[in-house]
Amino acid sequence: MSSSLDTVSASDAERRTKRPRLRGRRRILAVASIALALLGGTVAESGAAFAQSPPGACTQWCNNPPAGVNQQDWNEAVMAADFWANHYIDWNSRVNYGWGQYRILQPWNGHGWPGRGDGQRWYAYRDGRGYGYVYYGGEYEDRNGFLTQFDIGAHGGNSSTSYQHGPNGPSSYIEYDINGHNAPNDPRDAWRIVRNVNNGNTYATFDHYNSWNYLGRY
Repeated sequence: MSSSLDTVSASDAERRTKRPRLRGRRRILAVASIALALLGGTVAESGAAFAQSPPGACTQWCNNPPAGVNQQDWNEAVMAADFWANHYIDWNSRVNYGWGQYRILQPWNGHGWPGRGDGQRWYAYRDGRGYGYVYYGGEYEDRNGFLTQFDIGAHGGNSSTSYQHGPNGPSSYIEYDINGHNAPNDPRDAWRIVRNVNNGNTYATFDHYNSWNYLGRY
């Protein structure tokens, strides 16, 4: 599929500027790379290309960034999606930070994508430097309808698999942060992954829901 068809935006999204890198940001890319190596995948420095995708990884070609997204940012979104697809919440382990205790995300092939009921909180994950922390948002309400239109119009969604809320059930969309942090409760940035739990379609936004880019199907 042409990359030009793989992005949808608000009316002013084409004029958006790249957001600044935030201090304290900790990339999930590094830990995802380690996890993929353990789970049977390999990561190339220049393209996030998988020699063998682990279970729970993208089932379509996900390495070509759409127009307006550079390769490095796209690689981070793909790696973060693979991280969430292959990490589960370990309710029997926790790490202390300051006055808080945080459950740990553990790697497990194909048993990721924490559910909507466990969102709106910070979690810890292990990497080569100890622990990083990442926020899991839970249910995403597509109030402006941009994502639902994109899901239905370009990627095979329909009225039964795409956005639902109210009497028809909870939202089909669950959101996850792309970037980790050195400490819980650090300021979050504008990067998110949103996955449709009914059809597996997964999207990245780099400008806090103003534009959407199709990552693939997980």
